[in-house]
Amino acid sequence: MRMRIVAAFGVAAVVFGGGAANAQELKLEWGVEGYYRTRAVTLTNLAAEPRIEIEHPSPDIGTVVIPEIRNTSYITQRLRLSPHVKVGTIARLSMELNALDDVLYGDNNALNTAPLFSVNGTNQGFLGGSQQNSLTLSRAWVEFQIPVGVMRIGRMPSHWGMGILANGGGSGNADPLAPVDEPRKVADYYFDDDFGDNHFGSTNDRILFATKPLTVFRTLRNSKLEKQGKPFNPDTSSNLVVAYAFDKLSEAPHLLGDEDRRFRPFGQQGFISRGDPNDDANEHVFVLAYSNPDWDQVAITDELKIGTYQLIRTQDRAFTEPSRGAPHTRNSDGECVTSDDDMDAIPENECVTSDEGSFVWIGDLWARVRYGTWYGEGEVVMIKGKTTGGVPFPSANKRKEANISAGALRGGYMSEAYDGILELGFASGDEDLTDVEFKQRPTHADYNVGLILFEEVLRERSARTFGPSFFSEENLDGARGLFSNGGVVNAQYVQPKVRWRPAFGGIELVGGVLFARLDEWATNPPGLFPCPGAKINLQGECTLSSYLGTEIDLAAKARFAGGKMDVSLETGYLLFGDALKVRSGSGVELDDAPTGAFTFQARAAFVF
Repeated sequence: MRMRIVAAFGVAAVVFGGGAANAQELKLEWGVEGYYRTRAVTLTNLAAEPRIEIEHPSPDIGTVVIPEIRNTSYITQRLRLSPHVKVGTIARLSMELNALDDVLYGDNNALNTAPLFSVNGTNQGFLGGSQQNSLTLSRAWVEFQIPVGVMRIGRMPSHWGMGILANGGGSGNADPLAPVDEPRKVADYYFDDDFGDNHFGSTNDRILFATKPLTVFRTLRNSKLEKQGKPFNPDTSSNLVVAYAFDKLSEAPHLLGDEDRRFRPFGQQGFISRGDPNDDANEHVFVLAYSNPDWDQVAITDELKIGTYQLIRTQDRAFTEPSRGAPHTRNSDGECVTSDDDMDAIPENECVTSDEGSFVWIGDLWARVRYGTWYGEGEVVMIKGKTTGGVPFPSANKRKEANISAGALRGGYMSEAYDGILELGFASGDEDLTDVEFKQRPTHADYNVGLILFEEVLRERSARTFGPSFFSEENLDGARGLFSNGGVVNAQYVQPKVRWRPAFGGIELVGGVLFARLDEWATNPPGLFPCPGAKINLQGECTLSSYLGTEIDLAAKARFAGGKMDVSLETGYLLFGDALKVRSGSGVELDDAPTGAFTFQARAAFVF
């Protein structure tokens, strides 16, 4: 039955494409690739702050303990399968299945009543939360040819450039700009970082169309010349790519109250339209890129790519808690106030008397070049827009104007045996998250910079800052959307790295040094790094050093057994700067703050 369905889809694709297929083109092919990965981690001083207890608003949860973490160690795992079905050169159905997805070894949180005698592990991820399903289908999409390009439809990975904004997170060769059917390389999309692993990945429910307009033009021209009996150049290839995608971010029934969300109304599809029909969140994506992976000017590794990735997100109704209504009204004098009894007027740029929806523009510019032994790559992201919802500061349904920027630039010397790379990067911070202008957003969590500072320490700090303080009945996990999850957040950094590959055993040795400082102290709580009150001068500036720390990372990697086995031993030491000796959330300087953190990590993976 399954084969019939796939074959039927292939026939439909042929009809849609306007061409006839012979028996060879309709040949059904199956394949699968993926990996099994185990990673062991030991870490000191992840969050060397005093233990606190917080009462959760949900009686089912009760008291939440935020522990001091001087030492921790664990082992985690993942099995990723990426099967596909192809109908000749016409259509391809791709899927992604994850089993034991970043699940910890063993019985976690003592879910078995007598752990000493446990025989089965439980399914809890290394970042906590409830147990996971042992196996999930996380992505599924179909790709098929049409006369003027290619279509992708479904729930698919999204990757662009260096992965600062959209990062496939180890999703196989699913980048629209990647060479078609070219074997995966060591910079493999599965294990593409010098330090650390991918854990998340960008996934979109998307309808995508991509084309090469010059190829289409040349093909039409050649067809005309052929009919006229005139000579023509049969090579219609082009490196210019244009793409458009429509993403459905939310159908928005989650904006409704519990009484509407709990039961399905009469009519089986009524749950989709229980609220305002205009509260869906949509995204439009535009891509224009020149991609030449076979530039080959002086070496076979030469490549030249440059492009822009533009996103527009819209939502006609954006209140995060519609039942509360607009937070402001106008009094008899026409002034914007919280209530008619208020003496002080609300500034006009903060006034919200109705739901004004959301409009967000995201611009991303990326370029990459390899010329002989020289390499350069850069990506810059800018986010602008307005919303009357979506950000929990200072409370729901308030106006926010986005002014966020981030980027990275790296370049250096790359040869068969040695690499020397210098990387510069930043992600803007926000000194006052409660005002109208919102300037802080982490880079993608799977764009790994080092082993400890961003991947571990700031990930934990952001969870403590934006989690417990914002527990509510509407958001049981707090302001989870502001967790960094390991991405670069509110920081500027410099990271020189070297790689050496001796000509045996598939071995690679990597060393890097990371220097980082804060982009902004928080002078008005809440904030990721609140400045101690005694350190704020009369101009409202923080006088405490903004240096985050110096991190030294080393790794020894090996690929063997025909590239099927991947082993990596990684270690790092982070020397704390003054900014890391301030307690998260409170801005209190810790008297017994540690001087640094150490980690040792090991990965073993089977890649197929």
